[in-house]
Amino acid sequence: MSTYVPFITIDDADDLVVSFGLGEHSSTSLTLLRTPKYESLIPEEERGVSVRTEASSFSEPEMLLSVRWSGIEVQIQTTVRRYVLDVGSVNKGEMKEARVVLAKMNFDRCFAFTDV
Repeated sequence: MSTYVPFITIDDADDLVVSFGLGEHSSTSLTLLRTPKYESLIPEEERGVSVRTEASSFSEPEMLLSVRWSGIEVQIQTTVRRYVLDVGSVNKGEMKEARVVLAKMNFDRCFAFTDV
């Protein structure tokens, strides 16, 4: 079963961010974050795209393993769990921009990215 996503927020500056609003009222979000500018300052095993929700625990980092974007469905696999998102209501421009930022996040191929 997929989770309804009414919008996506994107940031393409020092931080690369793709954040999916979750649920009818978007009371929570699923955020993918990478800051390439500062990655050289952290240990290699901690580099990559971090994944957060409001329920995320800071004691166990959740890292992105794969994204499969197929039409209106986005499947996200992390080191902790799998998310299936229904982005059918999202503006097509937001979807396109999100895929561009995801490709930028993956400059070193740290996760599998399939855009079908």
